Amino acid sequence: MNAIDILSNEHGLIRRFLERLDIAAELIRQGQRPPREFYELAVQFARTFADTVHHFKEEHVLFVRLAQRQEGAIDAQVEALRHQHERGRRLVTQLAGHLPAYAEASPEAVQMVLATSNAYCDLLQDHIHREDHEFFPLARKVLTADDCSALGEEFERDRQRRGGIAFEVAHKQVVDMGSLLTHLA
Repeated sequence: MNAIDILSNEHGLIRRFLERLDIAAELIRQGQRPPREFYELAVQFARTFADTVHHFKEEHVLFVRLAQRQEGAIDAQVEALRHQHERGRRLVTQLAGHLPAYAEASPEAVQMVLATSNAYCDLLQDHIHREDHEFFPLARKVLTADDCSALGEEFERDRQRRGGIAFEVAHKQVVDMGSLLTHLA
């Protein structure tokens, strides 16, 4: 699998994660409250997989290589995507901060969890759409075979550094999130 396909595949897992958050939001709107563990898993997934694994590859590997090939022509777009990553990090931190009061069934905290998770979902859905429809096609067009090979090698080194199972662990987290919602739906 080439580097862009790896990122696209990871987007698929992140989309399934966002679907779980959307289901949880709908349950809250219907007056139900997903367990705190659901949101703890969401925070863990967002921090460990979406941000540390996936966004690392984008920010520190793909975006750098693509910006070099485009000789500055896409610097503003790359900076906008990095800003979205940072905004996502702040939203995840906010979500985590609301969880103690959420666990105590504070109505304000429940609404803040809903608002924060909705904002995070909206942000990432837009972000993934931009990458899938603008940046990944551009990367496929302008990156050379040597560039793609180098990206793949960097991705593999990062995968090995993380023990080689980050995707599998993240997939299990998404499955577990779904399981925590099944008894409410």
